[in-house]
Amino acid sequence: MISRCEILNNGVIIAVKGIGEDGSERKDRMNLKKMIVSGLIFGLWAVPLAGTSLAAAPVPTPADIAAAEAAAAAARESAKDPIKKLQEELDARKQLVKEYSLNLDVKKYTVQTMQVNGQAVKFRAYEDRVYVKYPVDADYEAMNIYIPDAYFSGESVNGYTAKTAPIFLPNMVGGYMPGEAGTPSEQDRHGGANAILMALSRGYVVAAPAIRGRTLQTSDGIYTGKAPALIVDYKAAVRYLRYNKDRLPAGDTEKIISDGTSAGGALSALLGATGNSPDYAPYLAELGAATERD
Repeated sequence: MISRCEILNNGVIIAVKGIGEDGSERKDRMNLKKMIVSGLIFGLWAVPLAGTSLAAAPVPTPADIAAAEAAAAAARESAKDPIKKLQEELDARKQLVKEYSLNLDVKKYTVQTMQVNGQAVKFRAYEDRVYVKYPVDADYEAMNIYIPDAYFSGESVNGYTAKTAPIFLPNMVGGYMPGEAGTPSEQDRHGGANAILMALSRGYVVAAPAIRGRTLQTSDGIYTGKAPALIVDYKAAVRYLRYNKDRLPAGDTEKIISDGTSAGGALSALLGATGNSPDYAPYLAELGAATERD
């Protein structure tokens, strides 16, 4: 019988005073925590023995085995290689999306003339050329190509010839929103000719791609321009140009100069920093981009 005890904060009973079996007074040091844990363990062990008996596991039937095998097969299917899965989705999409040719048609163009600082700049315009086989949005996956007219008569401009002229690749992206394909203009918003027309006057070939952006969506509200759509489209445009290097009437596809402002500038830098990165290969394949370098 315990007549008095004192318990510290750590759960140790430091003084237990009671009567022993021989009638003498006993004083022991005990650990309350150990007592509680021991009691719980004994209780958990004793309960099943008191009221129940252990039963052997049931033997699976052929139906159980078949169901387990079907579940395993379904799990393997869901964990399929993502590249293979993407290819299957692409094959299904091909049945619904119009396929465009990656071959540049140089027979279809217009001839335009504009003024830069009082000087006439004549050029040929190859506009609205879709640069992937299976565009998500053909309006924003097409480009305009402009070539100084002097190159078609064997002349040089600013020291460049048809074979050596660099290709200027500006994007019109701002705020990561969709960017339309750029066009030459005699009056930029800042006054004077815009960058595309200035580049043409200096002998550059210009390839201005439209690019999807974050606000682009289908008629049923599905967003189609979220990351990495912008950089994937920009890469696809570069690949299109290099794929058509022998069809382009002018321009050196080994001298491509990307350009942009604000988010478009960041996109231009990203184009150079991620050249030929395998991370974007599945997205380019889904669009049917040309098999070329970017």
